[in-house]
Amino acid sequence: MTENMEAYLNELSVKAFSNNKDAQDAFSLLGRCLSKMSELGVSNVRMTNEAMGKGMLPGQTWNRILNNETVIDKDLKSVLIAKLCTLEPVDSLEDKYNVLGFSYNGIPCKGLGWASEAMENTLALGFRQKDAWDNGSYDVDISLLDEDGNELPLTSGCKHVVSPDGVETHRDFLLKKINIPTNGKVLAKRSAKLFPHLRFAEQASNQLDKIKDPAVVQQIYWRLSDLERVAANSTSPVSPEKFKYKTTPESETRSRLPQLKILFSDGETRLCSWHSRFTPGAGRIHFCPNESEQIFYIGYIGEKIAD
Repeated sequence: MTENMEAYLNELSVKAFSNNKDAQDAFSLLGRCLSKMSELGVSNVRMTNEAMGKGMLPGQTWNRILNNETVIDKDLKSVLIAKLCTLEPVDSLEDKYNVLGFSYNGIPCKGLGWASEAMENTLALGFRQKDAWDNGSYDVDISLLDEDGNELPLTSGCKHVVSPDGVETHRDFLLKKINIPTNGKVLAKRSAKLFPHLRFAEQASNQLDKIKDPAVVQQIYWRLSDLERVAANSTSPVSPEKFKYKTTPESETRSRLPQLKILFSDGETRLCSWHSRFTPGAGRIHFCPNESEQIFYIGYIGEKIAD
């Protein structure tokens, strides 16, 4: 079970307000969002140094405006201080995911990036603006380093909220996220119930059973959920674009690797030449799709298999 679920502030939505009343309304709405997110299990919202350094009223950045009682009363101030915390330093996150950077329409965007589905898969919280940031989702361009040190560009969706009603639309997602197992042993035991269209080889179950890093287990959970979704709806041969996360067949050369021929409990040996990638690290879930049965056979969960 996830103990500390975090969200991220969209620093691109932080702007200068024209007067105290506009700032007061914006912070009041932000406070109500934080309260609603707290109800649904979000423990805190991380914000960047860029957001904290932006001028919001003449001569007032984030820290100054927190002490401006004409904008933020004591009750709201206590909520903001309790729920908002700094994102920096992000070295551990960058190392975990091998991230080079994030951008939205060419503008760097750490908040949207870290909240995106490919990264921490949570909510980005923004200030409501007229004619801006009113969509429930945005696509973020991400630049990663792959396991061979090559730059790997990808685009990922990011759930975005600016109001308590917006937060409410993600109730099921947040409550499910709270209940994601953070231990591989628990996820392995619950896999049959969570993923009825997936069949796990004994090898894959044993590999999952031994994974203890909660961040890795959560990423595996989301990939398996993606495979479950596609398997349950497969009526034709699978293709990479059907998956939310990067999922592809191996090359013809790598498909010959003996480690990809895996024995299942029905006595069949299957070639698990498709794989879904997961981070941190060069994680792989190898599987064999059977579209006619709407079943995917999961054969391997772990680091990339060496050539």
